Amino acid sequence: MNWDDMRLFLGLARNGRVAIAAKGLKVDPTTLIRRVKKLEDSLNCELFELTNKGYVLTSQGSELVRYIEKAEHYFLQAQNELGDERLHMEGSIRVSVSEGFGSWFLAPLLPEFKKQYPGIVIELVATSGFLNLNKREADMAILLEKPSKGLLVTKKLTDYNLYLYAHKDLVADDVTNGRLTSLQSLGDFNLVSYVPDLVYAPQLKFIEETALSKLSALRSTSINAQYQMLANGGGVGILPKFMAEMRPGLVRLVEDEIQIKRTFWLASHKETHSQARFQAFTHWLHEKVQQDQHRFVD
Repeated sequence: MNWDDMRLFLGLARNGRVAIAAKGLKVDPTTLIRRVKKLEDSLNCELFELTNKGYVLTSQGSELVRYIEKAEHYFLQAQNELGDERLHMEGSIRVSVSEGFGSWFLAPLLPEFKKQYPGIVIELVATSGFLNLNKREADMAILLEKPSKGLLVTKKLTDYNLYLYAHKDLVADDVTNGRLTSLQSLGDFNLVSYVPDLVYAPQLKFIEETALSKLSALRSTSINAQYQMLANGGGVGILPKFMAEMRPGLVRLVEDEIQIKRTFWLASHKETHSQARFQAFTHWLHEKVQQDQHRFVD
């Protein structure tokens, strides 16, 4: 059984006339009868008798109506209470997140969340590094690695791709003349990247594995600073797709050789993750990420 079949059954039980009930339920009359028959088969009993007055409930049908109406009552009550809870939900949520995801994806969407949940205060800590959840420095964190220690609830948020980018004006002639075909052809460019000994997560150490490490460098601990260098013609550099392709100007280079995938994980404390405000934020965030999957992966 499923709730939709029971909803259609209840509509016919309350009306008795297929055409009128179907119109009120916004389904085709044939569909209504088929779904009621499906419900009868699943229960192995007859719920209606067809008479000159229409469909009349059997004793089993009347008993089922009583059960469904009880369930409907609690469902509507829960819906009303939860709707009110959204308006009255209060408290703060401190979210630790990487600088790029926090600045380029999450921050622009937070005003929308605030409109839906005006009583919840979001403290967005978007830095080069993460606060420690186990030490209660934050309530939730969007991490680059699935944590293996502590009393945490962790769920995959999304994969995301990174590519090598440069400003289109910087590489226009080389691209036109077919000179940028491999990493070895990038020798005349600066590499915009992290400061090697200050990289805060091993997932960001991808330069050393390529010929890019031999290029003259412009470095920063800030991914936003790296973006600005690249956007102003500072060289070539690796950026997440959700940052680099948000605004026009940067173009991908040598995709055959540089194509990196990483993962964001959403973690929260085991004792608090089921509280209403954390559940509200978690569900909202997952929904937004799913809606914008094209920004993260090809």
